[in-house]
Amino acid sequence: MRYPHRNIMTRTLLLAGLCTALFTACKKDGAIPAYVQISSPVVVDAAGQGISSKITDLWVFVNDQPVGVWEPGKRIPLIAAGTATVKVIAGVRKNGITDNRIQYPFYATWQQQVDLVPEQTTPLAPQVQYFPGLDQWLADFNTGIRFDTVDCTATMQLVASDSTLVGQGLRNGRIDLDPEHSMYRGVSSGDPFTNTGNVAFLELDYRSDTRLLIGVRYLLKGWQREVAYLYAVPTKKADGSMPWNKIYVDLAEPWNAGGALDKRFYIKAELENGATSGVVEVDNIKLVRP
Repeated sequence: MRYPHRNIMTRTLLLAGLCTALFTACKKDGAIPAYVQISSPVVVDAAGQGISSKITDLWVFVNDQPVGVWEPGKRIPLIAAGTATVKVIAGVRKNGITDNRIQYPFYATWQQQVDLVPEQTTPLAPQVQYFPGLDQWLADFNTGIRFDTVDCTATMQLVASDSTLVGQGLRNGRIDLDPEHSMYRGVSSGDPFTNTGNVAFLELDYRSDTRLLIGVRYLLKGWQREVAYLYAVPTKKADGSMPWNKIYVDLAEPWNAGGALDKRFYIKAELENGATSGVVEVDNIKLVRP
């Protein structure tokens, strides 16, 4: 089950207003709500093993009726009782932008039958899977580095993982920058993504003390074109810790050039603003498309 994408902020306000109005009206009529509390969904593969994700919003439906867009962990009032089917569509922040929240097009809708009891809260713990049959290019760094370096002085090394990511393997990629190795640019290797349509997302886990640029390259009318698309902001905190973050990047948009061939993406890191050192670690880099 999928539902049409709309302006996310408008839809959130409309649904929230509708739910508030219904809740208020039913309270006046003496109806007592039941509640569900949905924890942050876990993404799993076909074998049930966890996969890293960053689901920030939940589109919730009860018996196929929308009850709003909610953050995980919120208690949701429902004017319903008895057996009901709860469906959840997982949402993410497109390009890492807080105000650009979308239903992620590659996560299948989760559903479960529940018994709703007025005044009681039913906890739900969704496990979400990818739709079957998707094309997935993956660099998980367990078997090597799937990037070709282009016009740079720094390199990417394989390092032992710290296993702080869900589903993390034995190794991840690490880029160390210094004045003699001040820039890294890695272009996706293997087959190009030339036949990509209007839906394609790059999923990327990273942690860093410097910005990481994500861009695309392609051939157009015999010329090599390069588009610097967006920066992933550093994750290093004031206390010195450097946690992992995940970003979902819409690459169909910058690749949308009629007649473009040899479509690839790249990641780039370089010393900036007089810095003399920098570090970027990456893992689970995945290009997903139909």
